[in-house]
Amino acid sequence: MRLKGQRKMGYYPTPPVVVERLRPFLEFPEEAVTCLDPCCGTGLALASLVREREAGTFGVELDAGRAKEAREILDRVLHSSFEETRISPGAFSLLFLNPPYDWEEGENSETSPAERKELTFLRSSVKHLQPDGVLVYLIPRIRLDERIARLLAYAFEDLSIYQFPEEVYEPFRQVCILGRKKTRDSQDPEEMSRLLEAVAGKFKELPARPRHRYTLPPGKKVPLFRSMKADLETLAAELMQSPLWKQLAPRADGFSSAMPSPPLPLHTGHLGLLMAAGCLNGVVGEGPDRHVVAGKVEKFTIESEEYREDGTHEARSLERYRVTIKLLLPDGEIRTLT
Repeated sequence: MRLKGQRKMGYYPTPPVVVERLRPFLEFPEEAVTCLDPCCGTGLALASLVREREAGTFGVELDAGRAKEAREILDRVLHSSFEETRISPGAFSLLFLNPPYDWEEGENSETSPAERKELTFLRSSVKHLQPDGVLVYLIPRIRLDERIARLLAYAFEDLSIYQFPEEVYEPFRQVCILGRKKTRDSQDPEEMSRLLEAVAGKFKELPARPRHRYTLPPGKKVPLFRSMKADLETLAAELMQSPLWKQLAPRADGFSSAMPSPPLPLHTGHLGLLMAAGCLNGVVGEGPDRHVVAGKVEKFTIESEEYREDGTHEARSLERYRVTIKLLLPDGEIRTLT
């Protein structure tokens, strides 16, 4: 099941019946609102949720094909991982979060503990929601553990939890958590205990006619919404409009991107840098030593959090780079060098 999910990048779209039942929960002001979906997929869920409302819709999607579809129905979409984005904090009226159902990269062990993406995405995206903004959070009920419950109780109030409608409840047994962001973060042990106790019981099904509604605050300007990684399709379109490119284009017709031969033999350090940059990707060697090489440099984020006795909370993000070189040998074996 996990391999199947990884092939889909942990993507499980929100069922339409869930979106339609969530719509009556949201009460929109006369002013326009701003909405963020950090894992927007094709954008259909967020677009349907705010249909016929005055709303600016922003999405982030890792898969190129789904990002392209999302751009057809959302206002602004980044083709990027959420970790590689820079987005204005405290700018959004609504955070719609259906995170990937998977572990972060790393080993799930005592020495190198992995973390569920349901928690990682919640912690990373909460800062973009403005005070009194509304959270719609969709996760498997088994993932509502102490860490997620503590974060929800710390940052949100007026929390409510509902089970997905029976016809779409299996196989992930998902729940929908709604809440309003506090104007000031504060630890709430009683609310955390209530959330954890609720997991052991039976949730009410998400109703078609809710008794309680969440009013969205008016949206704010979003001056910063970009990816740190270049989207080649967008970059190419913008480049074609550049006055400088119009001057350089006629001179670039005869340009060759082939790598010239170096004047002196490369030493081991040079080869390592070229492999890591992907410049030597492809078939290498001859005869029994013939193999395929693929190198890349990945940026990853180490998240940590600290809850102090005075009720304050501090979250830290530390960015690191990892060099990975993979070899495909003639017998089919794949070796990874880090």
